[in-house]
Amino acid sequence: MNISDWQRDVHETAREHGWWDRSRSTGEVLMLMVTELAEAMEAYRIGNPPSEKIPRFTQIEEELADCLIRMLDFAAAEGLDLEGALAAKAAYNASRPYRHGDKLA
Repeated sequence: MNISDWQRDVHETAREHGWWDRSRSTGEVLMLMVTELAEAMEAYRIGNPPSEKIPRFTQIEEELADCLIRMLDFAAAEGLDLEGALAAKAAYNASRPYRHGDKLA
């Protein structure tokens, strides 16, 4: 399955489960992505135990998956070409100098 397929499937699931029954602001949806990253940080802080929902994976894996799901869902809702943007940005990054010219982080 490619990224565009994931986008479509994730968004369809979100719609079927009521997450798009009302209008949602871009800010709200973006902050929900940030919240998933904060939950990944909390999992790291407590030692990254197994997920209670998907025990084969760690809590960090679960929260990063949740963040990706939110990104894919939003991209589909907005008609964004996340797959194309990812390929273009990865190619651009590959052309950049080591540490992007001595950036610290």
